Amino acid sequence: MSIRIIIFRVALTCTALVLCCAAGLAEAAPAAAPAEQPVAVAQAAPTAVPAARPPREAAKPEESAPVAERVTTLEKESVVMREDLGKARLDARADLEAAAKRQAEAIERLHKELVETQAKLEAERAAQARRNRHLWMAVGVVALGVLLSE
Repeated sequence: MSIRIIIFRVALTCTALVLCCAAGLAEAAPAAAPAEQPVAVAQAAPTAVPAARPPREAAKPEESAPVAERVTTLEKESVVMREDLGKARLDARADLEAAAKRQAEAIERLHKELVETQAKLEAERAAQARRNRHLWMAVGVVALGVLLSE
């Protein structure tokens, strides 16, 4: 995001420089133009050229004030957006850390449950093996009893 801000500032600076150069050229052009014009053109329309140029000269200072205000406003917005971005990154980092902590606790809890379940299953297997052993011993005793009673 900082690259976007830098690019935006460079573009804004370039735009301001172009406007300043254009204003400088517009002011310099009326002084140079009458000297370069041929005498016939200068005599044919001496009033048209000066009448057209003063409104441009008057318009440039008026236009530069809103541009300067706009630049100031955009710089302030840029600062605000940078602060908001920093806060958003900090909040996202805190959320990720909290989620990682919850995930670690959940994994630990599941691991404990797995160990407990495995212990219970082992105890049940041992009890079942003991019952089976006692059952087969009882069947063997009964079979021996039947064989001896005959």
